[in-house]
This record gives sequence, structure tokens and C-alpha cells, in this order.
Amino acid sequence: MTRPSDSTPLRRERLIVAAILACMLVLIGRLAQLQAVQSADWRARASGIQEQTIELPAQRGSIFDSNGILLAVDVKGKSIAVDGRNLVGGESLIDILSDALGLTRAKLRQLVERDSYFTWIERNVDLDVALEIVDRADAAGIRGLILVDTWTRRYPQGSLASNLLGFVGVDGAGLEGLELHYDDVLRGHAGSLHIVEGRDGRTYELATLEEAVPGRDLHLTLDARVQSICEAEIDRGTERFAAESGFIVVLDPGSGEILAMAQSPRYDPNHFAASEAATRRNLAVTTVFEPGSTFKVFTGLAALAAGAASLEDRFDGNDGVRVTGHVMHNADNVSYGTVSFGEIIEKSINTAMIRVAQRVGSDRLHEMLVALGFGQRTGVELPGEVAGILRPAEEWVPLDLAATAIGQSVAVTGIQLARAVSAVASGGILHHPSIIAADQLADVSAPRRVASEEQAALMRKLLRRVVETGTGTLAEIPGFRVAGKTGTAQKAAPGVGYSAGKYTSLFAGFLPADDPALVALVVLDEVGTGTPSGGYTAGQIFRSALSQTATALRLAPASPSGSP
Repeated sequence: MTRPSDSTPLRRERLIVAAILACMLVLIGRLAQLQAVQSADWRARASGIQEQTIELPAQRGSIFDSNGILLAVDVKGKSIAVDGRNLVGGESLIDILSDALGLTRAKLRQLVERDSYFTWIERNVDLDVALEIVDRADAAGIRGLILVDTWTRRYPQGSLASNLLGFVGVDGAGLEGLELHYDDVLRGHAGSLHIVEGRDGRTYELATLEEAVPGRDLHLTLDARVQSICEAEIDRGTERFAAESGFIVVLDPGSGEILAMAQSPRYDPNHFAASEAATRRNLAVTTVFEPGSTFKVFTGLAALAAGAASLEDRFDGNDGVRVTGHVMHNADNVSYGTVSFGEIIEKSINTAMIRVAQRVGSDRLHEMLVALGFGQRTGVELPGEVAGILRPAEEWVPLDLAATAIGQSVAVTGIQLARAVSAVASGGILHHPSIIAADQLADVSAPRRVASEEQAALMRKLLRRVVETGTGTLAEIPGFRVAGKTGTAQKAAPGVGYSAGKYTSLFAGFLPADDPALVALVVLDEVGTGTPSGGYTAGQIFRSALSQTATALRLAPASPSGSP
């Protein structure tokens, strides 16, 4: 009898096992593909959907004046964002944000209704404003508002020294002034925030990945008291004389430290977006002008250094000196006859100073001007400084020598001119001008001698005569015996030579004349009322600003018996 065959069940079992094995192979192959080949792509997709990393700005270093007065500081604030995919009460949120932040509803709607888990609405919002937004949003049942801790930059003194300080943008980076120049020091190191979203799209985690490192503080040589005085006086002076603009630079001649750098107009860095770019420029370092008769100080110093003139020497001061076909004149075409070297400085006689320069010669005059820093950046710690214009001596013709001797055909900056006057005040030593406290400076050029003590002392004596009996009498401050030099430079215009009726009005001086403690330069651009004379306009501003400064710094008046 034949037994039934069991091959049919066996074949069925084998087919099932084969099918299972085939499925396992497919699954293993797909898993291998996902893990080995496509893993990076899928991880990136998951990360893009579920997490974000947001940079957290560090607390920016503060800026202080020389007496510890706070000029710039970071205060706690909030940056505001929304979760557009899980937002509840969007229209109410738009109303609240528009009212609190001053943004248009159209702009806010574009941001709020974005198909995104995280959209920035406004950075660096004041803490009290942000908290008010949160309270109103909670009361209205709004969901999806995100607040991130941050810092907002504030300038407690308002517009004081704004053109020096500059400001920072919404990302916390310095954009102008010291904020820009020392951004690496002030900014610190940003941190990062990790935002994790769940499958339902809600924010489940805000984790700090890296703590922010605060920036370093900056201490200035600037004296806020002196700065405030000078700003008030340059404001008053530009208004009184209807000038387009004006500035004052005050230096310590013994160190080159800048005590004030004030200008009009200014702006409020707390609201810098409301200002124009031209208003934000630092006039003392970014603009150039012909120095006019203030340059006679340096032509005279070159003559003393070269032995080309002494107090006993006399020169022809009559109007009209012909130089290679050009006739150059004195102010108002006045003739002075034969005059002493001292009278040339005292009365600011163009023709006689040209004759002095002809004795000195192009090479030696140019050498003195280069030694004093003209035609070069001073290296002051401020952005945008320009070098001015001083052509090489080998390019000079006789007319260039004559023009340069009286402050024409050369262009300077305010900080250059103030620094050069300081060299006379400090006994012939040229210092590096600085706005940063000495203990924070690095790689600063050493002071250098540009004239002997005797030559500088003689020039100080002559500049004292300018204020005693010469063109600068309105700059005198009783008790301090001011020394200085006036300048009234007709402005040059491209293609037309000099512009009729447009002048730069200057007074550069120091006090006390015999032992200078302060040097100041006052410059007005295009005086619009009365005489543009530097002695009449800038000289009076100098007197008002420096008399108050001397009081604020408690400088002792000179004794009546002191030598001028």
C-alpha cells in the first residue's frame, strides 16, 4: 500500500519562509539605504523641521568718560518673534504690535502670517515695552508669541559726543564712531539658543547651547563736562553767526589727550535712524579745509628753526607781492610798511609772511609741515580720518611756496591743526592725539620733537601778542593770558578758484600762554552774518568755551606778575 506524499505542505512552508526572507532582505536593504546612504539627508530634514539655532548677542561693553560718567551702556531687552504655524489670535497680535512698536499693519501681517515656526518681528525692544506686549497678548488669549532675552544699546547722555561715540545696529554691531572702531573690543562673543519643535509644531525647548561672553569696557580721555560746555558754545556760536556748521577740539598739550570734540549739528544715537548721514560725520577728522592765516604759525616756526628769521629781522609788509605773474595781497589790501617778524604774526600780514617763506625755501618749509603731521593721518582712534592735502615739495613752484606760507593750496583736518598747535604749546613736542585712556592704548607712536624749546617759547610769545594787541583780542580770557592765531580762509570751489563770500573762520589757541594747560581749535564753516573774521567769530566762541572749561577744571589763573 502506497503512503500519502507530504511534499505539498513542505513546498508551502518553503515558499512562506522564502517570502519572509525576501521581505527581510528588502527591509534590511531599505534600512541600510536609509542609514548608510541617506542618513545625512534625513537628519538634515528632521533638524530643519524640528530645531533652530538662534544667535544671542553678548552684552556689549560700556563706554565711560575720563571721570567715570557713563556714555554708552547695554540694558536688558527682548527680541520678539512669532510662531506663525501655531498662532492663535493673529489679528489681535497685529493690533498690539503695531501700537507698541510703531510698525505698519501691512508689514506686521507679512511677518505674522508667514508659514514658519519662527519669524523675527523686532530686535532689541525695550524691556518695559516687551513686557507690556506680553501682558496684552496674554489678556487677549494670544498664543504663538516668542520673546528672546537680548540687550539694547542706550546712550544716557543723549546727543553728547554722539559724533565720537557712534551707534550700533539691530544686530549689536558698531556702525559709526568709537562703536565701530572698537567693535571687536566692545562686542564680546555671542552665544546661541537652540529651539526644539515637537511633531505638533509647538515649541518644547529653548536651550542655551553657548553662553555669551560680555564685551570689554572702554574708558576715554574725553571729559563730559568739557564736552558739554563746548557743545553748548558751538551750538550758540553757529546760530549767532549763521554758520553752516562748526566744531571745537580741546587737547591736553602735554599728552595729546582729547578732552572734547564737539560739533554742531549733532544727532541722538538713541534714535540714529531719524538722522541724516551728513549729520553723523565727525567733522574734526573727516572734513578738510584750508587753514588760512593759522598756518603762519608753522611758517614762522620753520623760519625760526631754519635761522631764516629772528625777532630783530624786518620785512616788507606793503600790499601786493608778485609771484610768477600772480599778485598776492594783504587782507583788505592794507599796506603796513616795513614790519618786524613779530608784527607779521601779530597783525597777520600776508605779503611779509610770503617774503619770510621765500627765505626759508620750499624744502625746509615742507619738511617742517611734514614733521608737524600735515598731509598724514594722525592715527587718532576714530574711523573715517582723512589725510588732508600737502603736495610733495618737488612738485612745488614758487607760487605754491607763497600760497602754502599763508595757509592756501593746503588742506588740513581739525585734529591735525589742533595737534600742530599743541606742539608749539608743549615746547616743540608733537604728541599722538588720543581719545582712549592711556592704559588701554597699544602701539601708539612715541612723542617726537619738531622744534626746540627756545623756538616754541618764542612762537608762544608772539602768539600771546596776537591776543594782546593783534587780530585775536576778542579771545582774551582775563586772568589766563590766552595765546593764539586767527584765520579767515576763503573757500575754494572746484573749477572756479575761490568762492566769493564763503569762508572758513578759525581760532587756534592755548592758555595760559606761558605754561599751557589747554589747547583749543574753533572752526566755523560759511559764516552767514556780519564779518567772517576768525578773530571776531571763532575767537569769541573760544573765549566763552575755554573760560568755562578753565573753571570746570579748576585751573588757577595766572599771577599778575607772570610773564606773558
